[in-house]
Amino acid sequence: MTRYGCFEIRTSCRSCGHPIPVNAPQGLLTCAACFEEMVISPERIAGFLNDFEEEYEGFTEGQGQGGTLMSGDGTFKYGYWRLEPRCSSCRTALPIPEEPGISSIRCSNCNLKYFVYPVPEPIQKKVPSARLCFTLQPPPGNRASGDLAVNDASPEPVVMSCPQCAAALAVSSVSERIMKCNYCNTEVYVPDTIWKRLHPVVKSEEWFVSFEGQTGAQIQASRRLRDQKDQRKELKARRLNNAADKIGVRFKPILKYAGVVAALFLIMAFALFATGHNYSEVMKRLSALTGVVFTISVVSIPVGFALRSFFFARIGKGRVCKQAMAHLAEKHSWKHRSAEHNSTLGYINAKYCGRDIEIDPADDYAIEVELNDSPFYLSTEVPGYPGDEVQRFTTGDSTFDDLFPIRYATPVLAERIERSVDETKAVLAPVYWFLDRWEGMLGRLKIDSSDVSVHLIPGHIEIMDSGGKYLPGEYIEPLLEDMMVLAAAIEAVATGKEPELPANKK
Repeated sequence: MTRYGCFEIRTSCRSCGHPIPVNAPQGLLTCAACFEEMVISPERIAGFLNDFEEEYEGFTEGQGQGGTLMSGDGTFKYGYWRLEPRCSSCRTALPIPEEPGISSIRCSNCNLKYFVYPVPEPIQKKVPSARLCFTLQPPPGNRASGDLAVNDASPEPVVMSCPQCAAALAVSSVSERIMKCNYCNTEVYVPDTIWKRLHPVVKSEEWFVSFEGQTGAQIQASRRLRDQKDQRKELKARRLNNAADKIGVRFKPILKYAGVVAALFLIMAFALFATGHNYSEVMKRLSALTGVVFTISVVSIPVGFALRSFFFARIGKGRVCKQAMAHLAEKHSWKHRSAEHNSTLGYINAKYCGRDIEIDPADDYAIEVELNDSPFYLSTEVPGYPGDEVQRFTTGDSTFDDLFPIRYATPVLAERIERSVDETKAVLAPVYWFLDRWEGMLGRLKIDSSDVSVHLIPGHIEIMDSGGKYLPGEYIEPLLEDMMVLAAAIEAVATGKEPELPANKK
């Protein structure tokens, strides 16, 4: 069903501050006072249309709202209403063309002429439901329809006398404010009365847009449901395929322990039978042994974890990791917090090259580096909680897709990624660069809107690991530096720039 919106918007000239009406969804405006051209981004105009679409259902016919918006494009006073196209002069309903495309219509009451044309493509990309514009202002560019031709010489030239030689001067709307007499070469200033007649003040006028189909928010919600469905399907298949491997990894220590206990029971049973004990005596002895083994297991497992947690920062690789953190903190004048406790590695919260960083080997993500509005949401682990502004993508690269079961990007980048292999490599160049250097050691990697977070494999190969998480000391500083490069490169991609990436050593 077709929906209609009425819009009235005005802004101010950035050069002289004179009010400028925005009488059509067009990005190029000219100030009537100083004749400076002013460009408004399609995103800004699309923003007004999207805001109306989001509130459409809450309006009854004739209702709307307005306000003031300050943005990078300037300050705008705006209003929008739920109204079908009508004449701005006499409020008579305008006829709706039966065929879409470029045309013109006239008010049946006062004969005021309106132009009808498709919403400009840059705006329609931002507002997929927007279809046709109804404006008093003709469409931009050279339209094929003769009915839409604009007479640049209109209104008719005005004749005035040169104040120097009294020669006749023809002044038109395309003339300069200070013009030269063709007879005496004197520069003549065009009086206000003539100038204003040739350049009448442009008033704010209503213009209308028709909308059809789903709104941008509805399309986004549908896409999110589809993304989540595809993600669940892929994760289910992944779990089934990897079930045996996961069982082996997660329960390997338990299976080893159970195997040792079972072997001990068998040896004891054979020994008892060999020494002449009967079946009931053997079972009685084994029952007693079961209680002892159970008691030892209950006590030894938590004690073992506690001892490991107590000693891992004092000996071996844990100690090397702690020393490397202390050296890095001293090098950059950072504080190595909680390092005074012998049983912990400590952590670092600092500012590095203008970014917030955190180094905490005991955390799920050992190093975190701040990001400014990342266009990606990537995670090597589930679950993931991407925002509504991103959509899921598939690269076709099985290695990449398997590594990141949670993979989202802004709609523009997601479409580029799925367009071709070359586009995939260009958009994801920072991530591929980082993987090329660290993939074999990654335990966890997550890139979201606020930061990039990494933990290497050490410390993350056992379940229910309450201690023993560490980073190989020699990798802490180079990992941090590479993450800083990764963060800057991701931000470059987000702004459409070419990321600066060092060459990887072969």
